[in-house]
Amino acid sequence: FLVSDKNDPTKTAFLIDTVDLTAERDATLAKELGLDVKLLLSTHVHADHLTGNYVLKSKYFPQAKSVLSSDSGGKADRYVSHLERIPLGDFEIECRFTPGHTNGCVTFVLFKKGDRDKNAIMAFTGDALLIRGCGRTDFQQGDAKKLYQSVHSQ
Repeated sequence: FLVSDKNDPTKTAFLIDTVDLTAERDATLAKELGLDVKLLLSTHVHADHLTGNYVLKSKYFPQAKSVLSSDSGGKADRYVSHLERIPLGDFEIECRFTPGHTNGCVTFVLFKKGDRDKNAIMAFTGDALLIRGCGRTDFQQGDAKKLYQSVHSQ
């Protein structure tokens, strides 16, 4: 997902859950829109997202910083904590820890700057919550009970 504030003169943008197979497409779109990709946010530590970040950083956006949950156990340039907010123009992305698919899963919730829970614009849930389903819990740190609790509490 490519996220930015169209009214922000800095043209700052974030990419969420990049995948190596679509890295070129994502980079091309960001460049066509004149955006400055600053952060590569990953909702969880699985190879498809980490390799996407690697391709984007090495080939297209060397200044971008990779971001993971502090509970992820993965390697990143920056780690976020539960309920931390990351500014993006007139918006903020709140980091909500939602373990279950993996221990370090995080959901990124978009708010207008200064708004609180009831006014969330959208949520980037990664593999924790899908249309009519959820991410697998039968491998690599998966825990169905944790995932259920996360989805219902966050």
